[in-house]
Amino acid sequence: MVDHIYINGRFYTSAKAKISIEDRGFLYGDGIFETMRSHKGNVFMLYMHLERLFHSLKVLRFNPGFDQRTVIDALYKTISKSGLAKKDAYIKVMVTRGKHSGALHFDQDAKCSLVIIAKNLKPYPGKYYTRGVDIISSSIKRHDLGEQVYRHKLMNYFENLYEKDRAYNQGAFESIFLTRDKLVLEGATTNIFMVKRSTVYTPPLTQNILGGITRKIILELCRANRIRVWEKKIHYRDLINAHEAFLTNSIAGILPVKKVDVHEISRPMPGKITSRLSDLYRLAVEKS
Repeated sequence: MVDHIYINGRFYTSAKAKISIEDRGFLYGDGIFETMRSHKGNVFMLYMHLERLFHSLKVLRFNPGFDQRTVIDALYKTISKSGLAKKDAYIKVMVTRGKHSGALHFDQDAKCSLVIIAKNLKPYPGKYYTRGVDIISSSIKRHDLGEQVYRHKLMNYFENLYEKDRAYNQGAFESIFLTRDKLVLEGATTNIFMVKRSTVYTPPLTQNILGGITRKIILELCRANRIRVWEKKIHYRDLINAHEAFLTNSIAGILPVKKVDVHEISRPMPGKITSRLSDLYRLAVEKS
């Protein structure tokens, strides 16, 4: 199978796909992206992803020059041309501010670049779901409130990559950002939930976190299935004393957490509510 990458209205094989070195996405990480998954050719929660993408484009003063319909058509053509119409796929949509004009302020006349990549989805190892994953505390401390850039999926991703590398080198799956007061925010590539006395908790969107699509689905599944859920600030001591904890993102779905730094999460693994939500989420993906 040959990957076909969409760039500004045309398709290229991965060997021939190119973006100018003068593109602001390359020079400064000045761009936004969305990561999605498809199940047998159907992109899960596509419109939620696009709503978030175009909201970020508006708030961050991009002038894309295309609409959601353009992205949808290009996305499904990319899936088809890459031979993934009947398979599960990993999809990445990227929008950069386009060619650098020489000035660092945002040029409203700049023509944005749209890039779409679709690849065969490689699932995480099954043991991650049956035995859980380890997470560590980030070495980078964030402010609790007031930094809107954390609410968007920016291509300037070094902070997240740095922490993923720290986790990898410590034998963990994920690194969790905390404030200096040890409030729990989010993972480098995930949102985080915990369960205490049959109630699900997750940090609120008023904090400096990304409004994850899978996070939103989990909240909806809880409310639709009479699982108590509360968006509230979570302290590190609450997390390490939780009865269950789990991570979410669009590719992994729900990953149970077995250890936070040196602190073991209660057994069995995965917990009762984590297992129930995993089943409900899996059904939602299959029905998409």
